[in-house]
Amino acid sequence: MFDIQAIMESISIHSANQVMSALLFSLMLGLLCYEFFSGRLSGGRRTLMDWKMSGISFAMVGLVQRPLVFGACYLLLAMLLPNGLGGVREFSQEYFWWCLLGFLAIDEFLHGGTHYFSHMKSPKNKSLAAIQRFIKRAHRPHHLHGGVDSKGEISAAHAPVQHWAFLFILPNYWFGALVLYMGFVEVFFVGTFIKTAWVFHVHTNWNYDLYFLNHKNKYVRKAMYGLCHIFTFPTQHHQHHSRSKNSAKNMQNFFAIYDWLFWNTLVIENERPKIYGWRQAPAESESALFRYFSNK
Repeated sequence: MFDIQAIMESISIHSANQVMSALLFSLMLGLLCYEFFSGRLSGGRRTLMDWKMSGISFAMVGLVQRPLVFGACYLLLAMLLPNGLGGVREFSQEYFWWCLLGFLAIDEFLHGGTHYFSHMKSPKNKSLAAIQRFIKRAHRPHHLHGGVDSKGEISAAHAPVQHWAFLFILPNYWFGALVLYMGFVEVFFVGTFIKTAWVFHVHTNWNYDLYFLNHKNKYVRKAMYGLCHIFTFPTQHHQHHSRSKNSAKNMQNFFAIYDWLFWNTLVIENERPKIYGWRQAPAESESALFRYFSNK
């Protein structure tokens, strides 16, 4: 029988992050193989620029961003709690499923709230408006894919693509590091795997949910429509990556219930987007380094 606690007891706090990265990278490769062999990466759907952005983003996440965030959280907790938090790991093991649900709910709310702020209209407060402009710029590369021919679509490899600053801005990224170093090792490990695996899955060029949303049986259609109010499925996230009013909809990667009940941004369509990706400035279409590092 699968015993997550027994497995995790052999994994230290520091190695949990490394094991997680290896598992998720393997999952992404598997999804990319599916896309490649099913022909979902050809015909201009993914360009050399897209591959460059994925490569830069993966390298920065693994070599710079995660080490900096997790290292900063570790040092912060070491200063604030030099004697640690006794009993935390035992508590998380005893109430594992409740802790896991709480972790996923908080992580997704923090991500969705920041994402929603990056897409909403500019605030009237000048300070908030300046902060939002920076966050919008940091999020912009995630909506740039394909070439100027508008044939580009999204892929599992596009999931981590952002501006260099975006992951440092996301509060759920810091929240995950704090949860890990506070001693919730099992909760962090399983929760991060579920959340990130789902993120890869909704970016994959695979709209299986349309089969159920357009099914001839009305009960199947209604059941899928109901599930789309709870979880985010590929077509919902594909619509967020469209060049349409829906690019400001479906902010959540995992729990669509926040789009439905909190942000009022839930959109459930019965077809794929006609055009993916925002229009690109000349410099953005010519240089991956400009796209990744520029603040203009």
